[in-house]
Amino acid sequence: MLKQILFICSMVVLVSILTLGQENPDKEKEENSQTEEIMTSDSLVKSEELPTEIAWNKVCPVEGGPVEDDTPTVEYDGKLYGFCCPGCDTEFANNPEKYSKNLNESGTRFIGRK
Repeated sequence: MLKQILFICSMVVLVSILTLGQENPDKEKEENSQTEEIMTSDSLVKSEELPTEIAWNKVCPVEGGPVEDDTPTVEYDGKLYGFCCPGCDTEFANNPEKYSKNLNESGTRFIGRK
């Protein structure tokens, strides 16, 4: 009787280890998926991932601060825009035509109103 109980306990532990040790491909896909939102207005693409390319502008078109490397980028009208802080990308995505006019042609100077 003791051998049967020990055998059953061993099997429960073994099944538990095998179940917990298996990879969950659906969860990995969800964690590794890149969040991208494509907007319908004038070729606007907003990406929540870290930029793989360098933004063409050196100052933020929304606030006028220096562009940070770790903020999301937005592609608009064939250019990749960088921002000074999280949140500016959302503001820009809401009205890209307005904010894109806040920069000089080289993207190095803020010429709009704050």
